[in-house]
Amino acid sequence: MTTTILDEYIRPTLLRYIDRYHWNWSITVRIINLYYGTAYTKRELQALYRLNK
Repeated sequence: MTTTILDEYIRPTLLRYIDRYHWNWSITVRIINLYYGTAYTKRELQALYRLNK
């Protein structure tokens, strides 16, 4: 996983994309990785999402 500092910035975006916009995981992973310049996998973002629910 990438740094924990970056996780703090990604959490609100991740929750917004999944909960508010109802985007699927493949789109969410692609957009977050492009926007933040990261290389998260679907499983890593799902684990981060579960920590925040």
